[in-house]
Amino acid sequence: MPASLLQDIGAIRPELLLTLYAFVILIVSVLLPRAEARWLGYLSIAGTAAVFLPLVEMTRLLLSYPGAGLEAWNGMFVVDTFALFFKAIFLISAILTMLMSIRYLEIEGAQAGEYYALIMFAVSGMMFMASARDLLLLFVGLETMSLSTYVLAGFLKRDRRSNEAALKYFLLGSFSAGLLLYGISLVYAVCGSTDLRTIAGTLPIVAREPLMVLGLILLVVGLGFKIAAVPFHMWVPDAYEGAPTAVAAFFSTGIKAAAFAAVLRVLIGGMIEASQQWVLLVVILSAASMTLGNLGALLQDNMKRMLAYSSVAHAGYVLLGVLAAQRLGETGAYGLTAVTVYLLAYTFTNMGAFGLVVSLRREGLVGDQIDDFSGLARRSPLAAFSMLVFMLSLAGIPATAGFVGKWYLFGSAIKAGYLWLAVLAVLNSAVSLYFYLRVVVRMYMGQPATSEGLRCSAPLSLALAISLVFTFLIGLYPEPFLHLAQQVVLR
Repeated sequence: MPASLLQDIGAIRPELLLTLYAFVILIVSVLLPRAEARWLGYLSIAGTAAVFLPLVEMTRLLLSYPGAGLEAWNGMFVVDTFALFFKAIFLISAILTMLMSIRYLEIEGAQAGEYYALIMFAVSGMMFMASARDLLLLFVGLETMSLSTYVLAGFLKRDRRSNEAALKYFLLGSFSAGLLLYGISLVYAVCGSTDLRTIAGTLPIVAREPLMVLGLILLVVGLGFKIAAVPFHMWVPDAYEGAPTAVAAFFSTGIKAAAFAAVLRVLIGGMIEASQQWVLLVVILSAASMTLGNLGALLQDNMKRMLAYSSVAHAGYVLLGVLAAQRLGETGAYGLTAVTVYLLAYTFTNMGAFGLVVSLRREGLVGDQIDDFSGLARRSPLAAFSMLVFMLSLAGIPATAGFVGKWYLFGSAIKAGYLWLAVLAVLNSAVSLYFYLRVVVRMYMGQPATSEGLRCSAPLSLALAISLVFTFLIGLYPEPFLHLAQQVVLR
């Protein structure tokens, strides 16, 4: 076997291992008795966690040689600190989702190996997106992720809301994929390549051509659907409400992180020379998302819909870091650090919030209404305290991970000269306090519908404990996480 092929295969070891584990889970699910189906979840968690081993090895190698990176498959695939950081976020999100799913699927009567395999296939596609330095490879990774998540959204086949969520997500996702692919074709028509380095080299000459501008707009619109930015967020509330709660958590963390990895790869890694053509559009998306997302969340009585609109608002906040990242020098590096730190903090915080929604699920009780949290402090003080921390973190209150993330995002906007956007973000954060604290008031001042204590399964308790610990740890001692994020470099 040629040495170059061995190097190419070595570069995609995490993706290959994860895909292999997914197929193993599918095979084991056929052989395992239905009564033992819960073991599929534990096997999937172990297999997904094992993928950290090649990631750690690659990270150690790259950090030993600053500025280095491994190119493979004719430069289409790159292993750099940017890709490795995001791959770690994807794996964390997947593991927490699986931990939350084991008991949940038993209650729903939907315990099946293909559920866990689909999560692993989705993460594999997300990993290719993070390493893609070619628009076609990025599109293939995105569609691998999307096709898996369409099925996951409708996994509860007997639930009409789940069916509706999957259909809406599929239709709008297919529409956005068409727009993205059309934008790629226009960029290829002008630049003669889908390689992001080649495109970056030709942009100083062709950036103002009408076809190139239209292609850039379509790329931003297509990616806007994936990050759930206003006005491309229509699928989010219904998809989150109808999908299994653990899947909704995966949508709000792993899928969103993958979408922002694609945004950074395309706009900062390849299209920065044409920033004048897309910056105004991103500014509009940011302002609209953070404002309309928070206003939409104010009106919700369903916890999953409230968190869905909240995720739209948070997409607007993260776009502040994207705007800063397109600046040169220290400001650009600060913006990239802000995005990576925030997405890591948001993963733990939002996973914890959705995990507590999962914990309320009982026979005959869906547990996704805000009223279902009434009196939780009397039934389960520790669960109520955990939800309090997650809500405060989403609002950006000090001593939580959300505060650190917002501090850096808002600071990056100010450094980049977008003072008015930073002020708008602060005002929107103040508005968000109302609907986050509304949940807290229900927990501590509402009357419980039952005196029965809240009983969480061991895997769900572990997921909540991990989320709570890291939400506090990033908020109280952020230096190690900031140092890690500062190593993230787009090559």
